[in-house]
Amino acid sequence: MVNVDGVYIEGAAIELSWADSRRNLMELIYDTVSKAVDDAGQGYDGIDSVVLAAQDLVDGRSLSSMVTAPAAGAYLRDEVRYSDDGAGAFAAAVARIEAGESERTIVAAWGRASEHDVEELSRSLFDRIFMAPLGLEELHVSALNAQRWRIDGGDDGAAAAAQARRGAAARANPRALHAGGRRSTPAYPLRDEHLPLWADAVAAVVISGKPSGVKLRGMGLSSEPYWLGDRGLAQAPALRRAAERALAEAKLDVGDIDLFEIDGMTLYDEAIALEAIGLAPKGQGMRALAENPRCNPSGGSAAGYGVPAMGLARIVEATLQLQGRAGTIQQGKPRTALASGLSVTAAQTHTVIILEAA
Repeated sequence: MVNVDGVYIEGAAIELSWADSRRNLMELIYDTVSKAVDDAGQGYDGIDSVVLAAQDLVDGRSLSSMVTAPAAGAYLRDEVRYSDDGAGAFAAAVARIEAGESERTIVAAWGRASEHDVEELSRSLFDRIFMAPLGLEELHVSALNAQRWRIDGGDDGAAAAAQARRGAAARANPRALHAGGRRSTPAYPLRDEHLPLWADAVAAVVISGKPSGVKLRGMGLSSEPYWLGDRGLAQAPALRRAAERALAEAKLDVGDIDLFEIDGMTLYDEAIALEAIGLAPKGQGMRALAENPRCNPSGGSAAGYGVPAMGLARIVEATLQLQGRAGTIQQGKPRTALASGLSVTAAQTHTVIILEAA
């Protein structure tokens, strides 16, 4: 059995685009997975399993992985589809290596927002009897969280500076979406610039138990109740627990982490997340996002957002930083990084991954 401390990222790749008429979804997946495999430098030799993060509703077909899995390298290989966020799929792939079920694994995640109705998909996630008549969407829940955060004394004065820094980071990120995309209609108190830039996102990594450039130090997962009325708004307790578990496994404090790639649909979600992981005091997450260049140097959801790929996208961005390959957004020489991913419904489940430069 391979210990979790011995799981490594060999290769990583990400692509953000919008309505590319030259390539269908399978070609987007194939291109990105191929880049990750090439980045690992060993070809497909020894890759014995593939873990996918994909959703039929996003792909627009039932049993979508019958069509998309071969493009991700799953032909004649063991395949698991994780119908949730890419960071969760990464954790599942790690567990398979730990259990001795796999030696070398591709993890791939994608979401093509240009080919589906983002808002209608979001409405379909909520209970059909009690919530559907309200027309509730995940971004509406983000707005509720933002308003609760403000009522509870959140420092909203730094929001403009946080958004300015986030936008500048996204513009500087060579992997961000620089043309196309769309935004949803904002719900109070959110503004257009606070929202995610919907994109066609594909991310992939190759992991194994053999020493390589980036090592997994710890991971944690946690979930909140499905019913919104049973959750604590603006608290993100699932993210807090996931971060605590990951840090405990890594034997690190949050102050030991050099860089953070935090998943959040909106600017306020990212600020609340920084408080949940312990990087910022309660109510000061927005100021941390505005002033700390270690927080989401990729630009976060402003760089391009495609569910359910974003947790794995955060892992890829963190990996590139640890390898010194992040390009114009490189943040010095970080040794440790924390990446997170969230998933339906309205950030009910969180995964936290801590990585270290090997």
